[in-house]
Amino acid sequence: MDTLIERLKQFNADRDPKYLPLKYNAMAQSAFRFFRGSCHLFYEDFVKELKWKDESRAWVCGDLHLENFGTFKGDNGLVYFDMNDFDEAILAPATWEIARTVTSIYLAAVNLKLSDTKTNTLANNFLDTYISVLQKGKAIVIERPTAKDILKNLIDQVSKRTNKVLIKERTIIKKGKIQLKIDNKRAFALSDENKKSVKQFFEEWAKKHHPKKYTFIDAAYRIAGTGSIGLLRYVMLLQKRKDQSFVLIDMKQAKTSCLKPYSKLKQTKWNNEAERVVGIQKMVQHVSPAFIKPFLFEQKYFVLKQLQPTADKMDLNLCKGKLNKLEIILQTMAEVAASGQLRSSGRKNSSTADELIEMAINHKKWRNELLSFAKNYSQKVEKDYQIFLKNSKALN
Repeated sequence: MDTLIERLKQFNADRDPKYLPLKYNAMAQSAFRFFRGSCHLFYEDFVKELKWKDESRAWVCGDLHLENFGTFKGDNGLVYFDMNDFDEAILAPATWEIARTVTSIYLAAVNLKLSDTKTNTLANNFLDTYISVLQKGKAIVIERPTAKDILKNLIDQVSKRTNKVLIKERTIIKKGKIQLKIDNKRAFALSDENKKSVKQFFEEWAKKHHPKKYTFIDAAYRIAGTGSIGLLRYVMLLQKRKDQSFVLIDMKQAKTSCLKPYSKLKQTKWNNEAERVVGIQKMVQHVSPAFIKPFLFEQKYFVLKQLQPTADKMDLNLCKGKLNKLEIILQTMAEVAASGQLRSSGRKNSSTADELIEMAINHKKWRNELLSFAKNYSQKVEKDYQIFLKNSKALN
């Protein structure tokens, strides 16, 4: 059996076997989706092929690719465009994050049917912007007044979405009572015992933290993303007692970052993995989403957050044939990546802003090597994807 298949089996051995096939089905959709679902493979290979030296220490989201940027409403009520997935977040050299992001540009370009020349231009422009923002040493905030073109339109659109529409999409009325819609795509039914456990947990947690604020209505197993499919994840439907409106709460299991075996930097001693995810997210983002907290449930740590009608990813397919629009989006993503590293600089053993500025000034030491790696590795991902498709039956 191919080594690639063994590596995938070993990494996913602790996933729920009932839902793990859904992850592999998602990864089979494209080489880019395969890349999204195999972050561990990237870093396993990356440290073996790394040819440049980066002594910086940056708080990175760890799994930064083009679909881990998106919109959300902050706890101040405004909608932002920022990095939105911190499951693999850790202290690592700053360029490690960027190498994965640039690799994703090359992979996305295949789906968008871009020429090699155009793709190289996009990758170079992304790096130019990232380096420029670091050199200036000032984090940029992407909200409606600072968003450009298609991103501004996205923020305008999601800002108009209401929670009532979200609830209507995710629920049904049965025998006069509201409950979660079980579509066996995003939501799967829980056993009575599991649902009872989730309900009991929430009621105890709410009694301690939000007494008399919510009433538990329903719960289901939730599927979202790619890399995290198979981990324990639930969605809860709650009703606010004050105005009788409904909210959806996501419960996502937090596991050890897949970068941990490879980053040799001294890490902060978090109390648990959920605290790591939430703690790093709050350092890196300008404003974090409302209602995001770590907690313990059945001896496992989870991240709790409210599902929002304003949460959305940038659909790069809107840019097909519109290279200028794609350039603007990638420029914004580069600004976000650099800004997150600057914003969290000097925190908990990370490099200071001055040290990151110095790294950017000396970009000739790593820039071309990084570009070369990203381009070559994207080709390896395409080959690995074909091996995966050919041998995927051995994973089930």
